[in-house]
Amino acid sequence: MKKFRLRYAPSPTGFLHIGNTRTALMNYLFAKHYNGDFILRIEDTDLERNVEGAIESQFDNMEWLGINPDESFKNPKDEECKYMQSEKFDIYKDYAHTLIEQGKAYKCYCSPEELEQEREEQIARGIIAPQYSRKCYLNKVEDNAKPYNIRFLVPENKIYKIIDIVRGHVEFNSKEIGDFVILKSNGIATYNFAVVIDDFDMKITHVVRGEEHISNTPRQCMIYEAFGWEEPTFCHLTLIVDETKKKLSKRSGNAMFFISQYRDQGYLPEAIFNYISLLGWSPNSEQEIFSKEEFVKMFDETRFSKSPSTFDMIKMKWINSQWIKKMNDKDYIDFIINFIDKNRFDISNKESSWIESVLILFKKELEFGIQINDHLDIFFNKDIDDKSKEVLNDFGNLNEMAKYLKVEIENIKDFSEINIKELIKKVGVEFNKKGRELFMPVRIYTTLSEHGPELAKTISLIGKEKVLANISSFQ
Repeated sequence: MKKFRLRYAPSPTGFLHIGNTRTALMNYLFAKHYNGDFILRIEDTDLERNVEGAIESQFDNMEWLGINPDESFKNPKDEECKYMQSEKFDIYKDYAHTLIEQGKAYKCYCSPEELEQEREEQIARGIIAPQYSRKCYLNKVEDNAKPYNIRFLVPENKIYKIIDIVRGHVEFNSKEIGDFVILKSNGIATYNFAVVIDDFDMKITHVVRGEEHISNTPRQCMIYEAFGWEEPTFCHLTLIVDETKKKLSKRSGNAMFFISQYRDQGYLPEAIFNYISLLGWSPNSEQEIFSKEEFVKMFDETRFSKSPSTFDMIKMKWINSQWIKKMNDKDYIDFIINFIDKNRFDISNKESSWIESVLILFKKELEFGIQINDHLDIFFNKDIDDKSKEVLNDFGNLNEMAKYLKVEIENIKDFSEINIKELIKKVGVEFNKKGRELFMPVRIYTTLSEHGPELAKTISLIGKEKVLANISSFQ
């Protein structure tokens, strides 16, 4: 059996985002499941659109997610392998001229203005999809003093067929495709030409990519045929859409689009790997929380979805919360402490054991890292708000309870969680209160908030002095 070799080939025109992460992940899982190779190469021929730092973003965020390539320009298979298209211009040029020699491509001297005029004339005649007229090919023009593109000579009225892993049997008719440029006058190969050369050179067996590339497939099939090369197996993944059913993208207004944004918000790489692996692919079970190793083991290319995948932010948060819960306490503290807003909460003079105890309180409640800042006010400088006062008023006159609670707290010598639990029970007996009628007033008086984690533990961590001050603020 031929060794599976799959690739992820981003262009450095942008940073790693949800869509191309899904492409990288599916190629990675496919390759690793079959003990194959996962290759990362850079398609950087669009020099004008290349963004500074984009390549570093791809590598850094993929490494963070655990999508590690077996080959790339950072770890090449050997010195001869080229993993950036900008290093292969001469190679593409030689292949293009080989096709000219074989009569499968030709030089086109038409200027952009001539091509635009020809296009407008075709549209005026009612041609919906204008195609190049083959003027330079038919006239056998040869003028090497002029700049020229090299165009592929598209076979006439020929059907090209592929078996796509997701879509099954797909056919393309060459009559719908005009002679396309494979090498521009500046010597830079076009995408459809370069990608075929690269995939052949790297012995790529399977091409897994987004469905927006399916229109490129017939042109690539023609180039494979022209050289007499075996095509890879194609797999075009369905779109990822947002909740409005628009394609997920930065342009469509999806604020959380780039992987770096999730890192900054405090999402775990295991959680993002987990969730994105379920976009357009499903396991043969109801379980939804899986490790990278589990995904690799159970991967099955027949379980790709044929319908668009909706990116569900609520589910993303839930999966991240599950991974936070799975962390041991030390790893959780080391992770979450980095997301405390030091401008709001000065922890520099706090004992580390106290900080750790506070952070552990919220381990089961957090969906992502920076949410910790929504919970820390009660331990620092929170003031009573009107909403809490309104909630307290619903319970009637509690002045006597407040006075009793304050005196009892003053009398506690060991301000521990156990003693505080006993005190709360004592208040309940004294005023014949239980359930919400007991715990809500005690919580508001002591913490200045109607919400929070375990009450007795929270009160003990706030500290006796601040708790007494909180109760006094109602008087």
